[in-house]
Amino acid sequence: MSQSTSTPPHQPPTPAGGETATLLPLLLLVFVLLVLVIGAGLLYVAVVHPALAMPLTVAAAGVTIVFTIAGVLVALISTHRR
Repeated sequence: MSQSTSTPPHQPPTPAGGETATLLPLLLLVFVLLVLVIGAGLLYVAVVHPALAMPLTVAAAGVTIVFTIAGVLVALISTHRR
């Protein structure tokens, strides 16, 4: 008795977005490292040139606002996709 149809080997189903789930921690790590490097550079400039401390503080506050708004938008988009 031979079967003419062959069954493929059993493979566990991959969740939707499996590649994204493994890529997200890597992107988060790269983002954190980038922010740390930029922050260290800005700190160095503020220490070496004290006159730039106030403009750098204002710039950092502006960037913080932009990242906060972007984070809220990403959170809203991700909750509406589900």
